[in-house]
Parts: sequence; C-alpha cells; structure tokens
Amino acid sequence: MKIISNRFNKKKKINSLSINFLSKSINFRRKYTKKKEIINRAIRIKNKKKITVLDATAGLGKDSFILASLGYKVFMIEKNKTIYKLLSNGLKRAKKDKKIGKWIKKRMILFHNDSFKIFKKKKIIADVIYLDPMFIKKKKSLPKKDLFFLRILLKKNKNKKCLLPSAIKAAKTKVVVKRFIKAPFLSNKKPNHIIYGKKIRFDIYYKDKKNIY
Repeated sequence: MKIISNRFNKKKKINSLSINFLSKSINFRRKYTKKKEIINRAIRIKNKKKITVLDATAGLGKDSFILASLGYKVFMIEKNKTIYKLLSNGLKRAKKDKKIGKWIKKRMILFHNDSFKIFKKKKIIADVIYLDPMFIKKKKSLPKKDLFFLRILLKKNKNKKCLLPSAIKAAKTKVVVKRFIKAPFLSNKKPNHIIYGKKIRFDIYYKDKKNIY
C-alpha cells in the first residue's frame, strides 16, 4: 500500500504504510507490558474468563492485537476498504508465524463491514464493544506516520452519526471508548466509569447499572 504525503517528505517521495503484527514494537508490548495495559482493566468483566470483544473501529488493529494476546476473542470491524485490505494482509502474514499464528487465527476475526449494520442486524453479539474514534487534536506538530496516513484514508469516510448510542444497545455488558485525556465525551454522554492513563483514558458505559463495579 503506497500513499503520497508531502508533509512527511518535502521531496515528494512516496511513503508506504503496512500493518505488521510481527514488528518488534508491538510484540514488546505483548511480551513485557501487556499485563500493565490499562485497556485490559477497561475491557475485563468481573467473574468472567471467556470474554468476546467487538472492535467496531478496528483501524490499524494494534489494540485488537493486544486484547487478543491477553486472551480475549476479538471481532474486528473495518468499513474502509483500503484499511481492511491492509489489516487482512497483516493478519495473513501473522497467522503463518510459529509463535503467535495459532492464537491469532482463533482470536482475531476480521470483517469488512459497517458497524452500524452489525449493531442493527445483531450479526455479532459481544460482551464488550470497543470504540476508538478518530479525534484530531489542534496542534502544529505532526502525528505519528501511521496515524497520519490513517487520517488520510478516513478523511472522505467520516460518518456523521456517532456509534456510541447504537453500541450501547448492541453490547451485552458494556461499551469502552478510548479518548485522549482532555477530549470531550463521545456524543457528550457522561460515562459510568473512567480509567485514566498518562495520555489517554477509557470511558466505560455499562449496559445495565447492575454491572457497575
């Protein structure tokens, strides 16, 4: 996959974007820091071991990969055709790996679809629905290359409707939304619980008040 970007290269060279689940950086997280990942605290459900997660905004799949490495079964939904192909290619290569291939086949299931349709038709009923909506911070410095390219790809595919209300209806237990620390609440809806990290936070919306703990 090749994407032209003048912002990263003044000489107008072509920059490439690929999804590599075998990279050293993401596997360092898998091997050494996954137990410290606050996303695990946000996703887990008390007294339940086998948890299914629906990543309704799969993007580059990094969070799905970490969740799958923690033992969650993750259904990944990606509407954008180009990003879906990148994810599909990345998963295809990762499935061949001797160390991580087996659990990737079992725990990372990718679909090319619209999450609104998935929610409405109840094609996938998961314990937790995970949302990581694109939030553009107003600052002069450039974002990381992969995030910058992701914004280019999604620029023409912005859905004006927010996924949150539909996600809350569709989830069995809760919806988890990833946000920057100072970002406004999605749909201006206050969550039932918030887990804070250094730069990001996870807003949690419970399906039923009985599930709050």
